[in-house]
Amino acid sequence: MKYELLMPAGNFEKGMYALEYGADAIYIGPKAYSLRARSSNFDFSEIKKITDYAHSKNKKVYVVLNIICHNGHLLGFEPFFKKINECNVDAAIVADPYIFSKIKEINKDFEVHISTQQSVCNSKAALFWKRNGASRVVLGRETSFEELALLDKNLKEEIELEYFIHGAVCISYSGRCMMSNNFSLRDANVGGCAQSCRWKYKIVNLENIDKYFTMSAKDMSLLENMNQLMSVNVASFKVEGRMKSIHYVATVTACYRNVIDAYINKKEIKISKVKKELQKAENRLTSSAFFDKNPNESKMLYFEEERELLQNFAFVFIEEITDRTFKIHSKNYFTKNSKFEILMPDLNNVEFNIIDIKNSDNVSINIVNQPSTEFTITIDKPLKNIVNKIVRVIK
Repeated sequence: MKYELLMPAGNFEKGMYALEYGADAIYIGPKAYSLRARSSNFDFSEIKKITDYAHSKNKKVYVVLNIICHNGHLLGFEPFFKKINECNVDAAIVADPYIFSKIKEINKDFEVHISTQQSVCNSKAALFWKRNGASRVVLGRETSFEELALLDKNLKEEIELEYFIHGAVCISYSGRCMMSNNFSLRDANVGGCAQSCRWKYKIVNLENIDKYFTMSAKDMSLLENMNQLMSVNVASFKVEGRMKSIHYVATVTACYRNVIDAYINKKEIKISKVKKELQKAENRLTSSAFFDKNPNESKMLYFEEERELLQNFAFVFIEEITDRTFKIHSKNYFTKNSKFEILMPDLNNVEFNIIDIKNSDNVSINIVNQPSTEFTITIDKPLKNIVNKIVRVIK
């Protein structure tokens, strides 16, 4: 069975890196009707650009149209979707029945996936959407592995299943939250979530606990559960995070790609090594979330601090001049005397040193402290095929 690895892409660059590091498909949000309003998102020309890019690599693009519609959203959707339809995307991920029905009215052959916002956790609900023309359901994050296996057995592959394997876990049922509305006047269900559950709260007059209290769960990470997950018919494994960095996207993609491929090709893989790599992109503690049914308090972040995320993402290669000289795009502070590693898609990372850094005036410098700036570097060994690769500081 083909297992799709589906990665988030908050903008073109993130989408490109997801595909570069092994995603089979990416999901993107347009400027409207999507639940990540604070992400950069894509205008129509950008949707067409990333779709053409993905298709050139035989990969897919799904557009996310998963807001919960109020009356004010209805009037503008038809002309909006007609433009989406012209971009040749592979499917839409939707939650609201109005959006679902309108898409099918405009183009009955357009592929529609039912969003996790619909909280599909049983086979009867999945078949309801199948009867109405959906080709896939994105299961609620609350679906345990035991329930997933039963879904697979009952559905007999009548409709595709998509399952979350990594990323944030909402305090509410599959994202249907009102905390953001109440605390920051930002409607989470039309794209404005302020992640109020992750704020720190001080509880008073309760056993005199002098600690800050959060209401959020640990992030989901099912890397160590992938063999079980691939024993059932899951069409797509999904990673959350359209607002995450390209370093996060590249690292998480590479890790899950290698685990999935090892299973498919019946090869041994050292999960501990992959997990160590995955942790380089995490800034929160993780757990298996709902995988083993309802999570207990060990999977919550009531008082724990976030994990410190070292800013070791230094730059990306953007152009090869010679096999030792490259143009780069800086991301964080680094020095010429640092030691570096290239994150490779197969996780066989390559270490190197920098001999020289030149700025745009062709002046040699020792320190880079300007993010999002182009520099030219010379390195200590010949390297090929490293354009569009992530570089980290390791010492």
